[in-house]
Amino acid sequence: MHAVFEPGWTWEKDEKPLLGSPDSCPTHHTGYCMSGKLVVRMLETNVETRIVVGDFFEIPPGHDAYVDGDERVELILFAPPEHNH
Repeated sequence: MHAVFEPGWTWEKDEKPLLGSPDSCPTHHTGYCMSGKLVVRMLETNVETRIVVGDFFEIPPGHDAYVDGDERVELILFAPPEHNH
């Protein structure tokens, strides 16, 4: 899947309400960053990881995220969502 997040996007503001307002993202993500900077925060540990152009990544459930800076983030996500709406 090709995912695009515009500057100012946050999981808390833009995604959480669409998922029924869980405490954190319940989905496991595996992918590749094509543009921009995405900061992912694990809620349990408060550890932040910056994903930038050229990074392959694996993000476990239990996170939130936001676009860092004024460039749109484009990701290729390899794993389909693990939850049903």
